[in-house]
Amino acid sequence: MIYNVLYKNLEPMPQVEQHLEKKIQKVQDLLPTFDDDAVKLDIALEKHARREEYYASLTLAIPRKTLRAKEKGFDAFNAVNAAFDELLREVKKFKDMLKREHTYKARRAEKKPRK
Repeated sequence: MIYNVLYKNLEPMPQVEQHLEKKIQKVQDLLPTFDDDAVKLDIALEKHARREEYYASLTLAIPRKTLRAKEKGFDAFNAVNAAFDELLREVKKFKDMLKREHTYKARRAEKKPRK
């Protein structure tokens, strides 16, 4: 996976970098079937100019789909955690669509006998 990290109004912090590496590894574990060159993750961390508020914006470009997640938090770790949680939900939903699991659930609901 190719990834870029952009900091805005914020200096790069080694603790945040290590935390990002762990979160990126979780995303990579969910996408083993795609080539490393085909998956691109852009991470933007921004600190609000006047308030103590941080924004994390993630854009994951995979074949046939682009997934985005944007969250805010009172520190960089909370913003990153919330954004990656949202992105992981979207990745799981996309994988279900590829496997067509949504149709299986609908078929099971149709086959249930009504009382």
